Amino acid sequence: MDTPREPSGDYYDYTRTMQPERPWMLPWHQKYVYRIMHARRGGTGVASADPELAAARPPDHRYVFGDGRIHTLYLTFADALDVIRRVHHLTCGVPQVILLTGWQFEGHDSKYPSWAAVNKHLKRPQDEAALDSLRWLIREARAVNGLATLHINMFDAYEDSPLFDAYAARDILAKDIDGKLIVGNRWWGMDCYHVSYTQEWKHGLAQRRIDDLIAMVPEIQENHCVYIDAFLGARKADQQGPISPYLGYSKQEEARTMRKIFRYWRDRDIDVAGEHVHGIRVDRFVGLQPHTASQMKHIEDLPDTLFCGNPAHFGFTSTDVNEAFLAPFWSQFLPWYNRNNPRYTADGSEYADGDDVFMPVLWCPEPTRVAYSRKGYANRTWQLPKDWERLPSLRLARLTADGAEQPREIPVTNGTVTLHLEPNQAVRLTAAPPGSP
Repeated sequence: MDTPREPSGDYYDYTRTMQPERPWMLPWHQKYVYRIMHARRGGTGVASADPELAAARPPDHRYVFGDGRIHTLYLTFADALDVIRRVHHLTCGVPQVILLTGWQFEGHDSKYPSWAAVNKHLKRPQDEAALDSLRWLIREARAVNGLATLHINMFDAYEDSPLFDAYAARDILAKDIDGKLIVGNRWWGMDCYHVSYTQEWKHGLAQRRIDDLIAMVPEIQENHCVYIDAFLGARKADQQGPISPYLGYSKQEEARTMRKIFRYWRDRDIDVAGEHVHGIRVDRFVGLQPHTASQMKHIEDLPDTLFCGNPAHFGFTSTDVNEAFLAPFWSQFLPWYNRNNPRYTADGSEYADGDDVFMPVLWCPEPTRVAYSRKGYANRTWQLPKDWERLPSLRLARLTADGAEQPREIPVTNGTVTLHLEPNQAVRLTAAPPGSP
């Protein structure tokens, strides 16, 4: 049997072509990427790995071991599908990428570096196992233009993880020069340790983690995307030094391994989106990472087709799709999407000022406009685009979380329409069929 090819760790010089190293599997500059938070783990336990550090913490954050219970349940897998459908209906079917967060063990950040168990609290009653429910959610989301994928982490580790002892024994976890484990950060009241990407790769365990996850949830390969949280190149407390002083791999060496990881995922037809771009990493990984959910100011020099982070990124913790989501979606994301769409032509009839929006929606299969208002208004007149000015009427449908309401016709007067919107309301406008009553 052929030995799998070792991915290169070489730097990719994107400036030669201003294109990704390989074409992205997804058009990220034409996707609405957002997060669904399923659950948060418990963090109050009985022991501390570092008593001195623990003594300096607030009383409710002094322990390393989780309590073995979920701390907060936000959205089950069934609830998540409800959110995805609501977003679909309220946005005229925007192409979605959904980052499923807290899907594993007892919730967000639970038991890394392992990804081996699905959060049992999120299971549907009719399914035999939580994994069945997770895979069901990912498949069902496709029916409403949604690509759901997993929010994972390749840098953090916790003592209650089933992989912790094996990783510590192989010196994969960061240690000081004397061989003592380093507490790198603290999340949810638990000490967090860090993985040396290079050491994990040399033991073949990064590759195993990736392959095992794909085998467990093949839908992420079918959807061609995954999201890696905190994909950093150093510890927060020593951002210029090695992840593990005991091993001594430099930041440049760790970055070389991170490039291998990007390419390993891409060899499996999966794009890796991530949280970070700049600062604690020595490389932005332009041409290897297509999307970021943070630090977008550090990629403003790049075309969105090469590296982007969509505005109005949102995190759902309930099924309520409210003004906090809709206002930035229509006033920020829609203009950004249109500017990145090859069919967009500015004609002077679009308008977005943060409160009121009147713009084309280019992801719709037929010519469509949306009017949205955060505060609402009465009898506001909008100029129509040139190709709509001669129409006698338009069809207007109010967008709701359950779908568009039955459309009604409104007259076109001298190339304009006059609308009345309630607060936080969006309506869809389309051309009325010829000869319609």
